Amino acid sequence: MEKDYLEGKNQAAMIHTLLSELVLIDMGLDWSQIDILAPVICYVEQLHLVRNQCSQICTKYVVPKDHFKILRFINLEENGIESWDEVDGFRTLPNLQRLTLNKNKIKNITYKQGWKQVYMISIEDNLIDNWESFDQIGEFPMVKNLRVTGNPIMDKE
Repeated sequence: MEKDYLEGKNQAAMIHTLLSELVLIDMGLDWSQIDILAPVICYVEQLHLVRNQCSQICTKYVVPKDHFKILRFINLEENGIESWDEVDGFRTLPNLQRLTLNKNKIKNITYKQGWKQVYMISIEDNLIDNWESFDQIGEFPMVKNLRVTGNPIMDKE
């Protein structure tokens, strides 16, 4: 998808106000394509980007708060994400409640202020091998559901 895909098009006519869940699995998408589509998927509350190529997100792009202001759940399972920095920009989304990052390559979690509504984080089958990451999760103001099986830290005594 080209950067100018929406250029010259009636974007208002492309927005479907009843589209609340968008499932894009195994489509070979990277975040640049989601960034292009963001203006027309602004009513999506659940975004599933499973087994795509969204390994670079927040280190390369700014997550547009105005386009994702009602997003409640994002599933980025199995995208080759290697760093928590790639999802840190989601912390500013006002309604984000659930974040799924299973089957990526994340080694550490670092908390920065934000994440106001996030109550569920799933980071199963990553590479977390340190308790400091769990200390950081403790800083999230609303997290009460956490899924962490399959990380190397679970193999330690």
